Amino acid sequence: MAIEAHRCNVTDCKGFIVFENADFDKPEVVDGMYQYTAPRCTECEKEYKVVPHYIVISLDEYGDMEHVESACITEYERRAKERKIEEETDPWERVRKFIEFSGYTYSVNDVIYAYADYRQEPRYLSHSMKDCIDNLKESLDKLVPFGM
Repeated sequence: MAIEAHRCNVTDCKGFIVFENADFDKPEVVDGMYQYTAPRCTECEKEYKVVPHYIVISLDEYGDMEHVESACITEYERRAKERKIEEETDPWERVRKFIEFSGYTYSVNDVIYAYADYRQEPRYLSHSMKDCIDNLKESLDKLVPFGM
């Protein structure tokens, strides 16, 4: 038994279709097709069908089938971490989570001070600090008073 993940095929959706890849003795017959399970996308909630041979399909409004691209479970786990960062409402925690997620060794204060200096007088920033500032501008604006 294993966990299987596939990328959602909805335009601009970053979600995954995740299900347990267990051996089923008796698949259900739904709409004339064998179906093991009917998982939903982790983000847009679109329902998919898992059919024998462990492929995931999507049915359009005409009932035509489309194969959904398979994904690695680590991609799913990475996206789940990204979602936690995106959903974080506390700016300090959001900065901390982004630093941890990215594997940087900065403290939250390092990023705040670099942003305050950069905002006053734009100058060279390391690639990783620029990445933090570019991705966390909204949170950093809440943490750095306007006059700094």
